[in-house]
Amino acid sequence: MSCATCHVILDQDTYDKLDPPTTAELDMLDLAFEPTPTSRLGCQIKMRPELDGMTITIPSGVNNFWS
Repeated sequence: MSCATCHVILDQDTYDKLDPPTTAELDMLDLAFEPTPTSRLGCQIKMRPELDGMTITIPSGVNNFWS
């Protein structure tokens, strides 16, 4: 949680299932490329069964090794 390169945008349903972001995460998201109300740092998302099927969007203006 020191670079914001793992910035992702979640669908609202998934965002609502997560614990609220910490102050440190919110501060780091301020440095991310075009954060949205449902932005999170991927490195801070704890996987659990109820998140199965979640939708994650990688912001278009970041380097993405998948594309």
